[in-house]
Amino acid sequence: MSSEYVTSETNLPEDYESREIRLQVSDKRTKEIFSTRAKVSKDQEDLNDPEPLTVVRGPHENIEEQWYIDIIEADADAGQVDTEVLRTVLTDLEDDSNIINTRSEDVKTLLEYLTRTGEFASVSEASRTIMLEYLSENYPGLIEEYADLKVQSDRDELLTELRDGE
Repeated sequence: MSSEYVTSETNLPEDYESREIRLQVSDKRTKEIFSTRAKVSKDQEDLNDPEPLTVVRGPHENIEEQWYIDIIEADADAGQVDTEVLRTVLTDLEDDSNIINTRSEDVKTLLEYLTRTGEFASVSEASRTIMLEYLSENYPGLIEEYADLKVQSDRDELLTELRDGE
């Protein structure tokens, strides 16, 4: 494990100072993302075994503050993915529509703004990009498992087509 970590201010619960929390951090050197059970503080004196923690904030997460973290358990959630549930979802949704409806005027307004200001070519592109970035950042294990299952599914489908074509 690294002795320097990074997290976003948005990952911190409101009452982070008063208790042990679950926190997603990344190793500053390797960029590996993992979940921890930890205590954090702006003052290293408040912690038993403090290690540097850079907390990034702001709209572009370009403002950095030096905090400290006392990791109690690394990989606390470890992003355990229930492969059978994911496989079932993949199979169940195979022939369904791929349209997602958030039914949110606020989200639609914000996505439309990003489109009209040229950040994205369409509301659909904005929605896909933002959701995939969020999922990749917050659920890397799920993304990896999905990719593995999707590749296996596509491979099996291709083999079936090739065998039936003989």
